[in-house]
Amino acid sequence: MKKIILLVATIYLIIAPITYHPDTKLVLYYSTLGNERIWNIYKYLNENVNNAPKFHYPPMNYWFVKGELPLVKFIGGNKIVSWLGVGSNIAFFDNNIFLYNLATKFPLLIMILLAGYAIFIISKKSGLSENRSRLAALIWYLNPITIYSGVIMGQNDILAILPFIIGLYFYYSHPFIAFLLFGFGGSIKSFPLIWAIALAGVYPAKNILYKIGLMVVSLSVYVVTIFPFLKYDYFVNDMMMSGLALRMFKNIVNIAGFKIMVVPLLLVITTLVGIKNNIGKNFIGLSLFLATVNFAVLGFSNFNPQWFIWIMPFLSILLAKSIGYWSFLFTIVSLFGITLLFDDKFLYWGLLTPLNNNLINMPLIIEIFKSHEFNTILISNLFHTLLALIYFYWLYQCEKFRQ
Repeated sequence: MKKIILLVATIYLIIAPITYHPDTKLVLYYSTLGNERIWNIYKYLNENVNNAPKFHYPPMNYWFVKGELPLVKFIGGNKIVSWLGVGSNIAFFDNNIFLYNLATKFPLLIMILLAGYAIFIISKKSGLSENRSRLAALIWYLNPITIYSGVIMGQNDILAILPFIIGLYFYYSHPFIAFLLFGFGGSIKSFPLIWAIALAGVYPAKNILYKIGLMVVSLSVYVVTIFPFLKYDYFVNDMMMSGLALRMFKNIVNIAGFKIMVVPLLLVITTLVGIKNNIGKNFIGLSLFLATVNFAVLGFSNFNPQWFIWIMPFLSILLAKSIGYWSFLFTIVSLFGITLLFDDKFLYWGLLTPLNNNLINMPLIIEIFKSHEFNTILISNLFHTLLALIYFYWLYQCEKFRQ
């Protein structure tokens, strides 16, 4: 593992400086606003004239990123603070762009490496051999989704993924600690709360009240961290009611005049299948279950491609056990196709602007397709349909789980 981590760290340190995405800079920019004592970023953005978008993440996310800033400044120098406030479409022209890219991503790269080691430990606990467990970590480190989302784009989803994975390690031995960590991860980005609720449902205990209690532990951590802000309308509008928070509830099917929310329905079905097959009795079952839960959310929602990093901790373990290779291949193909059809250059050309500033002048791929009269909506729908079908493949795997 030491050799693997050293190799992977070297690869990351080559890729991270030469790739750029505005979100990495923007999230850190929030932590530089006002003074060091500001803890309510929502209030600050609503009371001060500022060109930055509203902050749509939970408060713990802001506090955590604020804690990253000293390390970022140590690596990038004090001038990086002013660079964080530069417009996203011109920031890559700075002569120090390679250093600044590395500095802003460095804390995230450390956490990605730590997450891989945690996956290695969990894989061993699941019964995989030493070699297979190392393979699971290697798949996490070097798969296209982790490289794309975590290293190239520098998305900070790993802030929430890491505490969740550590919590998963304690799922059987110390469930209270596990669900505390699940709640902590959900307080940084809300996605792990879905996992926590699902994992409480399939926890290998017959006492329903005990399962509800575990669920309450995670939700309580989340509620405690947002409770002081609930009295502010701007917080409810900017975070609780943002498109990011409600996206999974927007896919609705009308049946006989009733509106059925697709994703919550699929999550319930997945959990019931997991309970029926006692899928929570070991880590392989949990990995299978959590992969299916993720495909239910992302396969039937309007997602950003980088969010698929949420699936990778669990797919890494499954792939190391030779489960789901074709499904993973189809997932990569679908994500690649969907990404190219986004109206955002910083999902492809823009990522390499530090190497060639003129790439920002390249046309959108969707514009190229439209100029050749391709039906881009149909193509995108086909890729989304394939991802939705992949969910049913994983649901079938849950149904036949018998380990």
